[in-house]
Amino acid sequence: VGPIENVSFLSPFKFYRNQPRPVTLHADFSLDHGDIIASCRLVGARTLHGQAQAEITTHFTGRVWLVRKTAPGWKRKKIVAPADGKKVDAGSIYKLYFHGPAYQVLESSWRSGDEVVGLFAKNLPANHEPVELPTLVVPRLIELCFQTAGMWEMAVKSRMGLPYQIGQVNVLRAPEETKTRKLYAVTKSKDDESFDAQVIDEKGNVYITL
Repeated sequence: VGPIENVSFLSPFKFYRNQPRPVTLHADFSLDHGDIIASCRLVGARTLHGQAQAEITTHFTGRVWLVRKTAPGWKRKKIVAPADGKKVDAGSIYKLYFHGPAYQVLESSWRSGDEVVGLFAKNLPANHEPVELPTLVVPRLIELCFQTAGMWEMAVKSRMGLPYQIGQVNVLRAPEETKTRKLYAVTKSKDDESFDAQVIDEKGNVYITL
């Protein structure tokens, strides 16, 4: 899998009264110099009370590149600076954030110059069931970037919001490829109020760019 780009979170996909819902994934394929591009969308259908026809909603869209040659792994020159004592721990973070235990991915967060750092939590519950099924994009590391960027917004802008779009995400290596104990999201706000983010280990190896 190559880059995943132009991801839009248009409408949350919700489950009502703890009941199952059908979900449909669409993928339209095209070629670009030998690489395959999948234009994807997630669609949900729900029949509302008093209506005969189901309401059809497109919840998420994005493009996935299926490439012959993946991007090489690389290292970040600037290693994460440790917290200087002015950090926020998980107990305080999740008094504000609404995430359940499996997605309480921040152990702590702090500011380092013009960047905000989030330390990935250890001993999290399983991401999905059955646990042996693989995922290609390590969703909780992407969530680590989202929540760390959110810490910057709450501290600097005094506001909390949900991600709306991703320009591009690249998965360069999986955590299972290393024996490192600590992973960090390093986020930086841009002039247009979007963010750039990387997930790195203490040696500077980059796992995800977003």
